[in-house]
Amino acid sequence: MDSFTQQIILLVANAILGGTLIVTLVTLRAKRKKANEEAKAAELENNKSLMDSFNEYIVEPIKKEVNALRKDVRRLNRAIEKINDCPHAATCPVRNELQNCPDDPADCSAATSRSKE
Repeated sequence: MDSFTQQIILLVANAILGGTLIVTLVTLRAKRKKANEEAKAAELENNKSLMDSFNEYIVEPIKKEVNALRKDVRRLNRAIEKINDCPHAATCPVRNELQNCPDDPADCSAATSRSKE
C-alpha cells in the first residue's frame, strides 16, 4: 500500500471513529444528565413522602394533644375563677393547694407537706 492510500484510510478511520467517539460522548453525557435528573426527582419524591409521614405520625398527633391540653387548661381556669364564689372557699383544699404551691410544680408536694405540719 502506498502512503496516499494509507493517509486516505487513516482519514476515513479518524472520521468514522472520531465522529463515533463524539456521538458516543454526547450520548453518554445526555444519559448521565438524564440519570442525574431522575435521581434528583426520586430524592425529592422521597423527601416529600418523608415529610408527609412526619406530618401524619408526628405533627398531627402533637397538634391534637396540644389542643386537648388547651381545652383542659381553659376548663381548669374557669373552675379556679369560680372558687371565690363557693361557700366553702375559706376551707377549700384546692384553693389552699394552689396558694401554697410555688411556681415550680415539682415543689408542690414539698409545699403541701409543709402546710400540713
